[in-house]
Amino acid sequence: MEKVAEAYRSGSIDLRDFHGRLLPTLSGFLQHLDGHHRIETTHYFPQFRAIEPRIAPGIDLLDRDHYAVHAQLERLAECGNALHRTVRAGNINAVDDAARMADALDTAASPLLRHLDDEEDIVIPLMALRG
Repeated sequence: MEKVAEAYRSGSIDLRDFHGRLLPTLSGFLQHLDGHHRIETTHYFPQFRAIEPRIAPGIDLLDRDHYAVHAQLERLAECGNALHRTVRAGNINAVDDAARMADALDTAASPLLRHLDDEEDIVIPLMALRG
């Protein structure tokens, strides 16, 4: 998605191509990540706490991250929906919505990557240790 946004910003692709290439990927990403977080919060995290109580603070951090990341996911969904509506309507404001979409992707990247790094630092060692 980052590459598509950069291609749009650089003028390598036009608004319709940006819309057509980004939104299906964004939709799948949002659905997958929402499901992934739900499974972790309701299933995996409680089991990890039971398996190794000493990592509970780390699991709590990951759980809190889900709420912060969820706010970013909601913003991405809102921006994607706005872009879709304006492009489909042929509205001149679609350029503004495309810029907001690209900016939302930039804003979401850091907390998403930090959360992934935190998961790798906390969960992967537990899985390696406990199987």
